Amino acid sequence: MRMKLSDAVQVCGGVYRGPKEDLSGEITGISTDTRAELQGKLFIPLKGPRFDAHDFIGAVWEKGAAAALSERDVIADDVIADAGIVIQVPSTLQALADLAAAYRERFPILVTAVTGSAGKTTTKDMIASVLSQKYKTLKTEGNLNNEVGLPRMVFQLDETHEAAVLEMGMNHKGEIHRLSRIARPDIAVITNIGDAHMENLGSRRAILEAKVEIFDFMQPGGVCILNGDDPLLRSLEREPGFWEKIKEKKMIFYGLSPDKCPDNRPDDCPAKNTVWADDIRELGTDGARFRIHRAVCQGGHCGESSFEVHIRLPGRHMIANALAAAAVGWEMGVPPNAIRAGLETFTLSQNRMEIIRTPIYTILNDVYNANPSSMEAALDALALMGSSRRKAAVLGDMLELGVQAAALHEAVGRYAAQTGIDLLIGVGEWAAQMLTGFCSQKTEEQRAVSFHRKEECAARLEALLQSLLQPGDLILIKASRGMAFETLVKQLVKEARYGQ
Repeated sequence: MRMKLSDAVQVCGGVYRGPKEDLSGEITGISTDTRAELQGKLFIPLKGPRFDAHDFIGAVWEKGAAAALSERDVIADDVIADAGIVIQVPSTLQALADLAAAYRERFPILVTAVTGSAGKTTTKDMIASVLSQKYKTLKTEGNLNNEVGLPRMVFQLDETHEAAVLEMGMNHKGEIHRLSRIARPDIAVITNIGDAHMENLGSRRAILEAKVEIFDFMQPGGVCILNGDDPLLRSLEREPGFWEKIKEKKMIFYGLSPDKCPDNRPDDCPAKNTVWADDIRELGTDGARFRIHRAVCQGGHCGESSFEVHIRLPGRHMIANALAAAAVGWEMGVPPNAIRAGLETFTLSQNRMEIIRTPIYTILNDVYNANPSSMEAALDALALMGSSRRKAAVLGDMLELGVQAAALHEAVGRYAAQTGIDLLIGVGEWAAQMLTGFCSQKTEEQRAVSFHRKEECAARLEALLQSLLQPGDLILIKASRGMAFETLVKQLVKEARYGQ
């Protein structure tokens, strides 16, 4: 990333504090971390609840930083005043967004933005794999999907890129609005509307309102690709308040039910999906084979095109993610054979529906995050993975659910019992509620236990599993990111391979 220092001052709306002759200089990158390589870069100090990086501005000059932003009064603060070039701004976070938005505008590439309550990371990975069959594609790495991470991804764009796939996460209303302003997407994908972040937003309706902010800064003539099996997303066509945002956009719905109007589209035709899957064959741990269809309409008449694909991940929700990726590929001119290749060769981000085969158990590692929708999807996937195998689920707290946390954990417990798993191990503050739900639906053969602390579970986990499971049986491990359940995965893998 390169930008003239004078342009950076103008974009930020800042006050330049430094020699005038240096304004013609150039910054060669941006960093928010004093521990990173800073030579020639603009340092942007951010503030959090427990830190303020302004305290470390004095350390960036010896590492070769070209300049730094600052919210503090440069003249009054001796540490900053005696340092190098400083651009004083009202908000360093806003300045970071402004710089990223200006930088993105330099590149006339096709940007796909992805959000949703569950599945957005896997969908992003699938879309990027599909587009990479035709375009040099940049995609969001790791968890760089927020107001700090997304600008960092945008700054990785260069002249060789032809497309970008950017993930957008959020905790509060307004965040995706600000991310959309940076990304200015050509295509916007929403995977679903669930209960994640209920603590901050209060209702699914409010979550929907926050997610559709992704449309706020779309390019003219943009394309909205939505999960048509989600009733709230389907409602966008019928509600005037939402319709105003999308009425000039192309709308594409995808899902597991087909378009039922192949010959024409009269006004009384029920809204259906124009990209859908059928002929689904579940293959357990080997994923699924299915046929993807797309309705193609011209002159008032509709036909379809289709192809068969094999994805290596279990679960109907993975099929839905693949449909979203196929829809994006079709819109961007990727041939069907290349779409298939992208879906069949894509790789998941770490700790997401990762199948780990050990000498004793097969572990379904899905510990990156959790909410009620993704919990149910993971339990569905577990249920499909080998009818003759016994199954256990180690489920931890789902965070940010607010006053509905107890009821939603109890509902997940009930759902776990209904899927027929043999053992539920609940862990965390809401484990008791999960167990209550499970026990209300379980059979005499199903077992459940709970631990208030993860450390208690770790001490007894292997013994519990050995008391019920046999070699080759299946274990799902899933919880919200804050539970750090990857430690339990590592423990089980180590014990299965090397003994206790």
